[in-house]
Amino acid sequence: MNRLKIMVLLFLLSMYEVEAQTQNKLTAEEKADGWQLIFDGKSFAGLQKLADGGWAVKDGLLMATPIPHGKQMDIITIATFDNFELTFEFRAAKNTNSGVKYLVTNTFTGQKGAYLGLEYQILDDLNYHYPERGELRSVASLYDLIPADPEKEVKALGEWNTGKIIVNGHHISHWLNGKEAVVYDRSSPSFQQLIQTSKYKDLPNFGKTEKGHLLFQNEGTPVDFRNIKIKPLATASHSN
Repeated sequence: MNRLKIMVLLFLLSMYEVEAQTQNKLTAEEKADGWQLIFDGKSFAGLQKLADGGWAVKDGLLMATPIPHGKQMDIITIATFDNFELTFEFRAAKNTNSGVKYLVTNTFTGQKGAYLGLEYQILDDLNYHYPERGELRSVASLYDLIPADPEKEVKALGEWNTGKIIVNGHHISHWLNGKEAVVYDRSSPSFQQLIQTSKYKDLPNFGKTEKGHLLFQNEGTPVDFRNIKIKPLATASHSN
């Protein structure tokens, strides 16, 4: 029996090593199609921490680490992007509250040093409850603006979900595990009205940024990322 257990353990370890070797890599087809890695699985290359700490790279994962002082500790891409398709895998734990922001800048009036942008919400919908506007802050939602499709499919805590964000001019969509969860036109009057009733109402031109960083949030709860890839898209018409 002990020998059998050892064989099973060795098998599981070998499977883990095979999986680890296939993470955070681009296939030849992806490279030919213009995909780029945002996270290489080994280092913070191409990324910038906005505070001293808050993130670790371990076992091929970009991991949010505990925050001792309670202040948010985010990490951004050094590069900026305009039109793109971004895919990433994320793993939430109990009470995870995080997000991926895009078209992020730090140039908003009265918000010196703050990196702000549109946000793909990452949340433990089962256990984390916002005291207000919770319907607009569930996983895959456009944070505080548009709720995700209630028919979305979310993996169990501890399992990997696949997120996707497509920015094509003014046309933007959020995807979760292969299904579209949010779609909107940020140039539309209806979208501008949503901003006026949100926490962003006092930020002139919020949502209109043409190019910005990607930002991964650490608000003090566990979240892991891997396989973060981006494909720049051809410049889109502003009528999209």
